[in-house]
Amino acid sequence: MGKQLRMRRVFRNGRVFVLPFDHPIYYGPQTGNEDPSKLVALAREHGATSILVTAGALRQALDEIGDLGVIMRIDTTISQVGGPDTVMHLLHNAEEAAVLGADMVVINCYIGVGDPELESRLLDKMAVISRECETIGMPMCIEIIPRVPHEPSTINHQPFSPTSDDLATAMRLGLEYGCDLVKTVYNGDPEGYARAVAACHLPVIMAGGPKSTDDLAIFHQLKDAMTHGACGGAIGRRVWGSDRPGPTLDALRAIIMDDASVEDAVRIYKG
Repeated sequence: MGKQLRMRRVFRNGRVFVLPFDHPIYYGPQTGNEDPSKLVALAREHGATSILVTAGALRQALDEIGDLGVIMRIDTTISQVGGPDTVMHLLHNAEEAAVLGADMVVINCYIGVGDPELESRLLDKMAVISRECETIGMPMCIEIIPRVPHEPSTINHQPFSPTSDDLATAMRLGLEYGCDLVKTVYNGDPEGYARAVAACHLPVIMAGGPKSTDDLAIFHQLKDAMTHGACGGAIGRRVWGSDRPGPTLDALRAIIMDDASVEDAVRIYKG
């Protein structure tokens, strides 16, 4: 029962629209994400269902939460100053996250990194947190992204583009490890992505990825993912990194919550 009640605060009518701003724990402060309170207010005022945040940033922004669901980042990597983002450690366990006010926890996992011992440690972390979440009724989101080297993507602007088979493996691991929500990239293969989502048997949300030079590309990408099985998106850098974060959120919300077309979303964005 605890999981169902908490999930209701993250979802609205089966859809999830998340504004993440946990990025400074790896990158440091970036243009647009310097003030957690302003970002929480932005999410609340422009129709997001949830925020994805660390406990420290949540504490700073507590007065702005309103009825937003809180997805708490409970793991992190070493900083970008120290090395690659695949070297990780926990910030909190599931019980500590519950005390801190989380409605859901999220951890990161990469597969296909080329280091079996590292991948084993990441998967073990997922298993440990899943067991803790099951014990206390805390929903768990797994942000799981294949890092198998393939051709660079022109769709999600990643230096690698997972195949749909890679994505299917990643998504299905979420089910097998007892997670409740999967966050991963969209690879630009609509039919393959749809098959991967269907074989996952969990709700899947699209990760927004890094900021693009094309401000409108995210609307096409999100609509494609939603049309082919995603139930929402977690889009941060392409919102708070935009020159127009409010209209960007409004347009994304229309696609996720109202099934708006790309053309309608672009009209909303342009005002």
